[in-house]
Amino acid sequence: MAFGTYFRNLREKRGLSQRQLAELAKISNTEISRLESGERQKPSPLILKAVAPYLGVSFSELMKEAGYIEEVVEHRGYTESIYRDENGKVIDIEQRAKEMYQKDRDWANLAYRVTAEKLTEDERALIKAQTQALLEQFLKKKK
Repeated sequence: MAFGTYFRNLREKRGLSQRQLAELAKISNTEISRLESGERQKPSPLILKAVAPYLGVSFSELMKEAGYIEEVVEHRGYTESIYRDENGKVIDIEQRAKEMYQKDRDWANLAYRVTAEKLTEDERALIKAQTQALLEQFLKKKK
């Protein structure tokens, strides 16, 4: 099955229009249309990361279906997923998790728990909104 068909099936299964998915993921509905029609042959990992929560599948699953190759590297205390394109080029979307872990392990583990625990979408959204508000408040104080 072509990626566009797979993608459209996921969206329709969730009962979302292209416009609704685009609004939820904060991307253009034109991009959704291009993915589904096959006009966009290689979807951006950033787009896939944005839509994954609303399609009911993991980012990893979308990456694999889009033709990216996953390489899992076990490190002490965490696992790093590296995605490569068909030419072997690293798509550096997961590098942030490693950097976050190296900077502050407790924060990285807490962030992981927020995504891994069986929280509702509303509960996760509340945690994100509160964290974003605090971050903006702290950044304003630094200016």
